[in-house]
Amino acid sequence: MSVIDDLKAKLIRELEAIHVAIEDESWKHAGHAGATPGVEATHLNMVVVSPQFEGLGIMDQHRLVHAVLQEARERHLHALQLKTIPASQWSAHHPA
Repeated sequence: MSVIDDLKAKLIRELEAIHVAIEDESWKHAGHAGATPGVEATHLNMVVVSPQFEGLGIMDQHRLVHAVLQEARERHLHALQLKTIPASQWSAHHPA
């Protein structure tokens, strides 16, 4: 399982996420601070949809995601572009 797959599984498990999209943009940052050659998932673009975001402000939603990703942030994750969406908002625009 790749680093991205591990992160996705962790977000689904710990935040009950109904949708997680992760794009590894590390290649765009080659030579920049935090970009380590050969290290996967240093710069990520992520969308997370979770029922746990209901009633929370954007900063609290982001704090939940950052708490789940704490180990990755300590080991390899240098930059994260994050969009969080409460499940009710997602479901209204993406019916099953």
